[in-house]
Amino acid sequence: MSKRSCRRTEDAKMIHEKAVRMRKMTDEQLVHYVEDRIAKAESEGYNRIKKDASGDLDNSTVKYFLDGFRQVPGVGKITYKRLVEYAKENGYIPEERC
Repeated sequence: MSKRSCRRTEDAKMIHEKAVRMRKMTDEQLVHYVEDRIAKAESEGYNRIKKDASGDLDNSTVKYFLDGFRQVPGVGKITYKRLVEYAKENGYIPEERC
């Protein structure tokens, strides 16, 4: 027996309506819809990366990232020390930290 539509939640009704609209699309409409969604996703991802790259990394984020390397198997004390030295030399963290 199929699911009764009167027992659908509001979210399920919205998803069902969207699926029906997509099934009724012609091939051309469907291709344009998917291409537009891909372009929008790429644009948002590009803008997010651009925003992240333009903003400065705060010291706590870099410190947290470096501290996470201590838990990675295969990364020993020497490798961790080199990463910290590299971060200090390039100004990602101040000299007095770590």
